Amino acid sequence: MPYSLSEIIVLFFTYAVIGWVWETIYCSIKDHHFAYRGFLFGPYCPVYGFAVTTILITTFRVSDNLILLFLVGFVVASIFEYVASLFLEKAFHMKLWDYSHLWGNLQGRVAPQISLFWAIGVVVLVRFIQPAVQRVINWEEAHTHGMLALMVVLVMGTDTILTIISVQHFHTTTKMWNERAEAYRERLRKRLESALPEEKPALAKRLDNWRAEMLDRRAELDLRLLNWNERRLVKSFPRLKVLDAKRFNEMKQDLLKHSK
Repeated sequence: MPYSLSEIIVLFFTYAVIGWVWETIYCSIKDHHFAYRGFLFGPYCPVYGFAVTTILITTFRVSDNLILLFLVGFVVASIFEYVASLFLEKAFHMKLWDYSHLWGNLQGRVAPQISLFWAIGVVVLVRFIQPAVQRVINWEEAHTHGMLALMVVLVMGTDTILTIISVQHFHTTTKMWNERAEAYRERLRKRLESALPEEKPALAKRLDNWRAEMLDRRAELDLRLLNWNERRLVKSFPRLKVLDAKRFNEMKQDLLKHSK
């Protein structure tokens, strides 16, 4: 093993923070508004921490060979992104990215163009960024003797527990909106089918505008709005899909506007 356990933990945290800064800046510029990225509450993206530490360990023996470094980076990054997507889908019923529109994609989880970008990033990371980061970590290890790693475990472990609770609450909220939406649309459909001819145009219009009508009547229907973290997830991940809440996916942007 090229790194000690405490080094791996600090490397994980360092690149999780760097990944959060990168994604937040990039997505804020792209979307023209501040996007607080990351799945957890804190300013870090664990997926970057896991990905980079995995890449650093797997490419340690080929770091001097640019071609092998690129190829290993391509493969490892692709596998990691696929597994991360599958985990989010199975554990949280959520899909945060979807490459279905890209050529050669695999179930929308990975795509050659994206993996190529990550592979180039791996070369830059291992050859130019990691040496400087490692010097800082060597200094930190010599002075804290693993205490920073312990703090990282405590802080991020607590954050993970709180995030799981929050995401479960979010899933409950999405299912509630989804069930009420299905029931509301069904009531309108039944009224439309049995309505008098002169009543049908108005009811058809109401069925077309069911999202706006539900939101206007949310208090009457006993529907709660999204909390801060739920709004952040919807706003920061425009491609977010809740896999078992189709109607919620259709109205999430409208609901976001009303939840501000």
